[in-house]
Amino acid sequence: MTPRPESPAGLAGPSQTVRAAVRLPAMPGEHEAARTYPPIALERARLDGERLVFDRPTGFDQALQQGFFLLRVPNAVDTAPGDLFAAHFHEPAAGDAQDVYRGYRDIQVPGDYQGYFDREHDQWENFYIETANFALLPDSVTRLGQELSRLGIHVLRAVLDHVGIPRREWAKVTGGLTEHHGHRMLAFNHFRPDKPVRGSKFHRDSGWVTVLRSTEPGLLALIDGDLHAINPEPGYFAVNFGSSFEVLTERLPHPVRANVHGVARTERQPGQPHRTSYVIFLDSDLAGTIYRYQDGEPQAVQSVADFAVQEVSRTYDDNSEL
Repeated sequence: MTPRPESPAGLAGPSQTVRAAVRLPAMPGEHEAARTYPPIALERARLDGERLVFDRPTGFDQALQQGFFLLRVPNAVDTAPGDLFAAHFHEPAAGDAQDVYRGYRDIQVPGDYQGYFDREHDQWENFYIETANFALLPDSVTRLGQELSRLGIHVLRAVLDHVGIPRREWAKVTGGLTEHHGHRMLAFNHFRPDKPVRGSKFHRDSGWVTVLRSTEPGLLALIDGDLHAINPEPGYFAVNFGSSFEVLTERLPHPVRANVHGVARTERQPGQPHRTSYVIFLDSDLAGTIYRYQDGEPQAVQSVADFAVQEVSRTYDDNSEL
């Protein structure tokens, strides 16, 4: 963690955003998870220009309640470069055509929360990179990251409109994210089956919108008090909402849920492909402010920097509580 900036004036004191503690179940292995936790039917949507259109009339509100939905991959978006990068970023050069995607354990990426991370308590190792540093990536991965950022911002704007946040407030409450500023970070994940720990801890994402590309089961989410599998669907991204959205909307008629989720322990025989995935996280800039919308206006409740430390540190610790 980097040193935290000072909180904006008037926001000092105890956090107003800590939610009731959730006692987390033990993270199962992927085979036990497949036997025990049924997949949940997620709402499906597509983007029509900048409009988010759900297949069912009640789909939008159901997606906000579940905290997840499936978003059709636009025809113009090529996911293959991201798949290759997620599969190889952690490897050393091997002298073949895939070397363009390798060697990212040792690359220095400027900025907070970026670069390579080896998680002590989890199978996953990650490579995080924000839009300002996309030039460090292969060109095809940069183009994909830009497309994912654009999709995520369209989702963000559509949800803000649906829950009734006035357009004039969008840039303020999201720290400029709706205007393609803010913090937009690609995260590539590789799960090491030879590491006898959980896949990843159950956690909430801290930001606004996460767009996930995964091709195999293993993601579990706590929805309405029960664990369910969030299984990938060919031709769709999985989208989930973060804690910034939950805090902003919790006093509104249709609040957005940031549901707890994590990844089952990957179990593979030698020679079998490992689990990989990648996402784009859309978040406010660390210098910004977390707001709650109530009484017809956004009310400042905490600095983004303090909120990030509060939320992110619990994502990677070894506690059984969130």
